[in-house]
Amino acid sequence: AMDAKTTKEDVMAQVKQEVETQLMQDIYNSITAKCFKSCVGKPADRLDKAEQTCLAKCVDRFLDSRQVVTDTMIDRGSRK
Repeated sequence: AMDAKTTKEDVMAQVKQEVETQLMQDIYNSITAKCFKSCVGKPADRLDKAEQTCLAKCVDRFLDSRQVVTDTMIDRGSRK
């Protein structure tokens, strides 16, 4: 039998997982919108080599910048 504490911990773990999943979905959607707008001239059946290269670099820049922001926030949080 599960006690109240275990149930509460299970619920909190599930909520945390759902928040993380939503955050990842938001990041994915942001990258898709920003990079597609920046790199794809007109939609076609396939991406050309220049578009593929642009998209790869755009995603890398986006993820690198998010990491810098995350690291900065963690650093500032640990200084308090």
